[in-house]
Order: sequence, then C-alpha cells, then structure tokens
Amino acid sequence: MRIVNAEDKSLLKWSLGSALVGGALFVGASVSGALAAGASPVEQLGPVGALGVIGFTVGGLVGPLVRGIASRSRGR
Repeated sequence: MRIVNAEDKSLLKWSLGSALVGGALFVGASVSGALAAGASPVEQLGPVGALGVIGFTVGGLVGPLVRGIASRSRGR
C-alpha cells in the first residue's frame, strides 16, 4: 500500500478542482451559445460534450500551475 504525502494530495486537489471549474465554464459557455443561436442544448449534445471534455482537460492541466503560483505568492 502506498501512502500519499501532503504534496501529492494538494496537487490532486488543485487539479480536480480546477478541472471541475474549467469543465463547468466550458459547458456553460457552449450551452449559452446554443441557446443564443436558438438551438436546444440537448440537440447539440455532441459539441456541448466535446467542449466539456476540453474544459475538464484544460482545467486539470492549469490546476497545478495555479497551485504553484498561489504557493509562491504565499511564500512557501
């Protein structure tokens, strides 16, 4: 059994949190775009889902970067 240290837990927390925020933002933007165009977001499920996956991926990759910036600004 591998014990996860605090540094790894922090990295995972920032990655998952950022992935959820990024995914929600991208899905929200694509749903609002579909509604603005007069289409149902359910009918546009493919593009909405694709943008959601892109948002989750980008968010997960940006999370450790934001964590590093935040820890440097706090002086750790």
